Amino acid sequence: MIIKLKIGHWRFTLTFFMSTHTHGVNSNLPDGNHILMWDFDDVPLKDVDEALRLIQRDYELPQIYLLWTGKGNNFIAYCFKKLRWEYAVSTVAMTPYVDYNFFRFSVLRKHFTLRIDKKEGRKPRLLYIIPSKVKEDCSIADMESFVTYETCCKRSPRKIIHVPKKEYW
Repeated sequence: MIIKLKIGHWRFTLTFFMSTHTHGVNSNLPDGNHILMWDFDDVPLKDVDEALRLIQRDYELPQIYLLWTGKGNNFIAYCFKKLRWEYAVSTVAMTPYVDYNFFRFSVLRKHFTLRIDKKEGRKPRLLYIIPSKVKEDCSIADMESFVTYETCCKRSPRKIIHVPKKEYW
């Protein structure tokens, strides 16, 4: 639920939502580079697979690990290719169907973050690896940025309440 109050040129917003804590991994590598990460929400597996194979071919990427988040048509993917942040962002941006909020928050934070632990009892599970002749240039052992973060749970339709000024002022 979102409550909005406008007073003159000022707008105040208060948001309420159910949340849960979970664990994730950031794309940062110790040398300042990043690995590639993708998040797809409500996209059929066939479309996710085609999008990742297309970007893998076009950008000559190593194998891509495709995981199911445990909910509907929601998937995440990892590729252990070291890239400067600018190149990582542009590569993910060119991938069809990437979740807008995942991309937006990644750009704001200057790193990707994907869940690695349970959320509402669902843990990401490896579906398969998209093969490649290109060798990986880093591995899971190089990942050093693990985080605990808060995320929404049991999504319900957002309800926005506009509070007229005269009720409070």
